[in-house]
Amino acid sequence: MEHWHGFETARNVVQIHETTIADSESELSAHFVTVPVRSLGGSSYLLRGPVGPLETLGLLRLADVPFGGVARSLAACLVSEDVEEFMRRFDRGFEEETRHPSTQLPRPFVFAEYLTFARVIPFEQPTLSADSLGNILTAQGHGEAGYMYYEDTGTPLLGVAIPSGMLLCGSTRSLVQALHSGLRQRLTEFVKGSHSEDTGVDEPL
Repeated sequence: MEHWHGFETARNVVQIHETTIADSESELSAHFVTVPVRSLGGSSYLLRGPVGPLETLGLLRLADVPFGGVARSLAACLVSEDVEEFMRRFDRGFEEETRHPSTQLPRPFVFAEYLTFARVIPFEQPTLSADSLGNILTAQGHGEAGYMYYEDTGTPLLGVAIPSGMLLCGSTRSLVQALHSGLRQRLTEFVKGSHSEDTGVDEPL
């Protein structure tokens, strides 16, 4: 039997997960990017550098995730084209949209509620499984989470950096646009740098 030497190089392998979740009854679609802590060189990645990991990626904070208002604020994020629209919807609390009987809730709120509570997001804690956004936010411990915008595109998204890893979420159009506009490259470089610093690897992975 041949010997497989993969375990000797596994410590140098990093991984980033991406998934798109769409509502087949509307045009709503959310894109998620998650990075497990094993690809970040351990939870100490949160403390490296003069600024936090999300700011290092070029993400600028707009607002905290409101306690008890994850689904409502996420709905505002998913339907907003720019920062101004997001802040308007966020500040008024989606009030007009949620003043309906439960059977007539607006589709963005229903979709965001599903994303908040359904275990559909690939996340490693520590093994890869499907988890809900609500669980990830609740279990954050120390770290940071909030609504932000990518400085090169101005599109709003949700950013999470906690001991168990990182998560980015936004409408598919907005987040994919940001990824193609340099966010993916920044994320890849940050992951490689964090992992190399922890393992002592100097060469590019």
